[in-house]
Amino acid sequence: MEMSPNTASSLWLPWSLWLLFFLTQVTQTTNSAPLSDASLSVNTTLLFNSGAPGHNLRNCSCSTPIRDCDEALANSLCRCRTVLRSALPPAGLREAGRLTVWVKELWVLEELLNRSMVAHLLLSFCGIKPMDSQYLALLGLRTLRIHSAAPEAPYPDQELTISPAAGVAAELDTLGFDSSSSYQVTFLDVAVLNGLSVLKAYSVVGPPAQTLSQHFPHLALPRPAPDDPTDPSEPRTLHSLLLTFVY
Repeated sequence: MEMSPNTASSLWLPWSLWLLFFLTQVTQTTNSAPLSDASLSVNTTLLFNSGAPGHNLRNCSCSTPIRDCDEALANSLCRCRTVLRSALPPAGLREAGRLTVWVKELWVLEELLNRSMVAHLLLSFCGIKPMDSQYLALLGLRTLRIHSAAPEAPYPDQELTISPAAGVAAELDTLGFDSSSSYQVTFLDVAVLNGLSVLKAYSVVGPPAQTLSQHFPHLALPRPAPDDPTDPSEPRTLHSLLLTFVY
């Protein structure tokens, strides 16, 4: 996933001066036990590349726990259908529930997940070749769980809950930043899927969504709505942004 002008190659330049640098606490749990038993709760969507000709995707609805990376079990116990790679939504997914993605090849991240809106995400690395350090943009992410099936990975199962520390949230409130209604954008280094190090993260207050969209038009941020929908001349409310970097 090469850095394009709309990703991290220009990440720091046009709007870095807008950032208010407040480190936020990210609740982190590193588990020695596998996450498999809880990885697929009731009505979880599971996606994985099937390895079939054309590199198509399997879209499964699972109501029972499935062992990570066990495609045969998923096809047997879940309701699955094949989605053509050419039919993937170009603007990313919009998943309101819990989403689990098994990753073997980089294109799944590039073409399926990048710029997707998902609140609760479990990523399982099921491939052989390690993932290089590259960035993925996720919208509205609240919880992230990582599983790596890489041989001898020292950190095979990890979890992050993204939330500002109480002290930082109070400071932000004094500056007029409403963290409860902020819009979250997470930049994830996909190298964490290798399970070689403990997950780390920090957050910063970013520019208004409209300003960020000017420099990253393909990020698919929400469009701010007028304060008064009946009066188009009314100024639009600009969403507050909380940018989180996970690596």
